[in-house]
Amino acid sequence: MVSISRFGHDLLRQSLRHVRCRAHAAGRSPMTTAASTSPHSADKELALVDKWKSAVIGQKTVLWDRMDARPLTLLDQTVRPYLPPTYPSLTRSTRVGDIVSGTAMPPAAHLVYFPSPTAEPDLAPDGYHADEAPPEPFAQRVWAGGLIEFNPLNPLRVDAISSQTKSIVSVTVKDTPTLQRLVFVKLALEMSNSSGHCLTEYRDLAYMKPVDLGRKIVPHVRSPDFTHVADPSEILLFRYSALSWNSHRIHYDSPYARHVEGHPGLLVHGPLTCTLLLQLLHANMPPGLALKSFEYRAISPAYCQQQMTLNGRWMLQRHKKPSADDSSVLCELWATNNEGGIAMKGVATLVPSP
Repeated sequence: MVSISRFGHDLLRQSLRHVRCRAHAAGRSPMTTAASTSPHSADKELALVDKWKSAVIGQKTVLWDRMDARPLTLLDQTVRPYLPPTYPSLTRSTRVGDIVSGTAMPPAAHLVYFPSPTAEPDLAPDGYHADEAPPEPFAQRVWAGGLIEFNPLNPLRVDAISSQTKSIVSVTVKDTPTLQRLVFVKLALEMSNSSGHCLTEYRDLAYMKPVDLGRKIVPHVRSPDFTHVADPSEILLFRYSALSWNSHRIHYDSPYARHVEGHPGLLVHGPLTCTLLLQLLHANMPPGLALKSFEYRAISPAYCQQQMTLNGRWMLQRHKKPSADDSSVLCELWATNNEGGIAMKGVATLVPSP
């Protein structure tokens, strides 16, 4: 399982240190930090989080969806321009042009299904799901990472009626000498169809008080075995937000992203970066292998209209090529931003195709 406290340190320690350095250089106080919270306020915050935690842990929400061909077709049209030519094509109906019934869903395509039936007044002020967020003042959210476990014997398929069971499995509050108080929320999403279990996804979200998150530059020290350069556009972000029913304003509302959350521009979705990395792997996957799992973490933001490089490296003995004869194969995947720093990295596990 993913260590969520590690995510908080990786994503936020250098960012908050960057904020403090900029603030002191400008002769002003940094934005909200743990030191600025009085003991009484801290106790009250903790009590509110504990009360919310008691209310949400153990609750499950079940959504049903027909895995209609149209969202997958539109997702394919959305991401294909940002992938290498080797990305496999999907068979389409000659009449309406949609991907044909029964097609196995590509990795991470499930992220554009099971939309939450939440009315706009019930969303959080940042446009995201309020039911996944702890109470104020922890209003700012980052997607810290996750784990997706696939069932190669029973993938989600086009036109199959399927279910998603969502639950909050843990809520953790962390205080450190160098970071403000953080609230980590871990979601579990289990998806099934009439043939049984299809996949389980764990999402790790970090919530904090409003703070100007800087970008830390952590270069990757290894050379990739395959790579592809993409330039995410506003159209890409808009289309992915629409397809995934994601109204988080940092992805499409530039004034909000800049002036409220302190970003230099629109953020590329964490799930979109995850999707592009898995599709890059799909484009370079040797025959006879299937994706079993992908565990990843976010390191630093990637922004719209800034070059992003997608990379993959086989974690094998030197000069050895992956094949279906291996009991399992590991592949390191990572995305770097326009400054050469890692935006996201993870490890995919491949197994022989059933």
